[in-house]
Amino acid sequence: MDAGRYRAGVDIGGTFTDLLLLDQHTGEMIIGKILTTPGDPSVAVLQGLQALLRERQLDPASVAATIHGTTLITNAIIERKGARTGLITTQGFRDALEIGREKRYDIYDIFLENPEPLVPRALRREVSERLDETGRVLVPLNRMEVLDVVQELLRDGVEALAVVLLHSFRNPTHERLVREVVEAEFPALTLSLSSDVMPEIREYERTSTTVANVYVKPIARRYLNKLRAEVQQLGFQGDLYIMLSNGGITTCETASEYPIRLIESGPAAGALAASFYSQLKGLDHVISFDMGGTTAKICVIDEGQPMVTTEFEVARVYRFKKGSGLPVKVPVIEMIEIGAGGGSIARIDQLGLLKVGPDSAGADPGPACYGLGGSEPTVTDADLVLGYLDPDYFLGGKMRLHRSKAEEALHKHVAEPLGMELIRAAWGIHNVVNENMANAARIHLVERGRDQRRYSLIAFGGAGPVHAYRVAEKLKLRHVICPLAAGVTSSFGFLVAPMAFDFVQTYLTTLRGIDFAHLNTIFAEMEARGRALLRQAGVPEEAITVTRSADMRYRHQGFEINVPVPNGPLHADDIPRFQANFDREYERMYKRLNPDVDVEALNWRVVVSGPRPTITLAPSDQLQAPLDAARKGERDAYFPETSGYLSCPVYDRYRLAPGMALRGPAIIEERESTVVVGPDAHVEVDVYQNVVITLPV
Repeated sequence: MDAGRYRAGVDIGGTFTDLLLLDQHTGEMIIGKILTTPGDPSVAVLQGLQALLRERQLDPASVAATIHGTTLITNAIIERKGARTGLITTQGFRDALEIGREKRYDIYDIFLENPEPLVPRALRREVSERLDETGRVLVPLNRMEVLDVVQELLRDGVEALAVVLLHSFRNPTHERLVREVVEAEFPALTLSLSSDVMPEIREYERTSTTVANVYVKPIARRYLNKLRAEVQQLGFQGDLYIMLSNGGITTCETASEYPIRLIESGPAAGALAASFYSQLKGLDHVISFDMGGTTAKICVIDEGQPMVTTEFEVARVYRFKKGSGLPVKVPVIEMIEIGAGGGSIARIDQLGLLKVGPDSAGADPGPACYGLGGSEPTVTDADLVLGYLDPDYFLGGKMRLHRSKAEEALHKHVAEPLGMELIRAAWGIHNVVNENMANAARIHLVERGRDQRRYSLIAFGGAGPVHAYRVAEKLKLRHVICPLAAGVTSSFGFLVAPMAFDFVQTYLTTLRGIDFAHLNTIFAEMEARGRALLRQAGVPEEAITVTRSADMRYRHQGFEINVPVPNGPLHADDIPRFQANFDREYERMYKRLNPDVDVEALNWRVVVSGPRPTITLAPSDQLQAPLDAARKGERDAYFPETSGYLSCPVYDRYRLAPGMALRGPAIIEERESTVVVGPDAHVEVDVYQNVVITLPV
């Protein structure tokens, strides 16, 4: 076997861990799926990789690199399993974490709860230093005071320390002095400075992000070092790389230093995979629809580029209520998450209404039909009763589903309380979860000024293709694309990601007042740091690209939009170009301009990237054959158009040759997912064996 022939992608989800080996010579995909091991996620990773190697009798040395995404960081913050963390801040700002934005996220909720800070008040300390808003020193930092404060925190059992001093994004000198003291006197103490993690204006967000970073830093370092060592012990010659939330990948060393950048690393991969398929199919506007066992994620992709935001929250008190979580200001591929996965639990609320999610049965105990101890009805149980899933072919037959247990759970918790037939209860669950997802996507698109009718849906994840047809129908979309190996598409997304890292620096100025010497220095410093990181990761200097942008707004507005900025040395002649770029983006989003108001810039951003991997999927060499050759048989499945079960043809995904066409209703099965096609839809199989569904007008 050729050394370095394969690259591996590994995605740990709430229910399943997905694995994919890509043959870089032929484009062949070797895929695997295994139940996640929540106690130690690395166990499922290693078991899955070993199983794939055994299945194809591959030498571990044939794997050139492993790219991994993890929910570890998110889970550690949600479950409060990070390090005991302390905070050093400027005198008078001890309570910034609790004061927050001084805004209620629900003005009508008299019992409203705010998220509990990761650092309790008793572990926050002030130091008597002060910078003004320009970064000029008003009160110098006393080194001995820092030493005393750190010793106090250590006596209180602090294992990790966040340093967030006022206006340090303007002048990091005082924060760096704290680091000097800690490294000299307490080298074992884990440390994060806000001027390193988030040198950006807005005290609450900067404090929250820095605290979250150091809170998970020890656990991230242990996990990544352990997993890296274990992968190497398997005999893998290539290094382990980690997916960042912005869609780039980085080394374990960088990920360990900035673990908060991994907050959405797994979901980001799915959006990148959808972006790859949108370009492969020549589609300018697509919606990525990733529905797994625990949640569904939706991302808008225009001209091959997923939308990116720096506004993100974690550990929300109310999972889907904006403002109820801890703010994290890092670049994240913008997605909306709906509590709608295969394991989402259905229940009857106090008003007698059917609700689905956000609670999930997860991997343990799982849906009732898994037979692993779960007793509450889930979306998977409903899909099984509706006839969409084959109980003997789940995960290609590796895991048998128990229809009787699904029926029992649905009858007891839904059908009987509502006084309805079992089939109507199952369809109710299926329909409610589809409406939840379609409504969330509709609102997301409208808020961004997008016309949903221009979009196609790219559906993947274990449950995505089961629900995609009905979601597209509700959104009035014409086309649905289900990639081959849809159940592990997110793992494929890891393999199409470039090496990349983001930097940001606040410099507040109107466009007319820009000090270009200062701005050029800011960009040069950020680009130099980025190039150094990528060179350390093995990216040749000549292959590195730099993309600049700035967060701009009309003066005195409270929110900004991201605007492209040209590369190279900047000077006063570029101001009209800045203005034109701002006008174009602002008008696109808000359909109007305010030409009499000055424009100001807050944050200047740089993305330093390596080249995207060249991925050439192997066109199927399967010979054209009669459609009947791919037909596995028939089974009864429920379709509301016929108000009951219908004998529906079932097709083997792997025997559908390019060029084959069929009409719905139909069920198309592969090992990790199932495509459900409604009546009168037209289905074609393209050259890469992707299933392309055209909905009836």
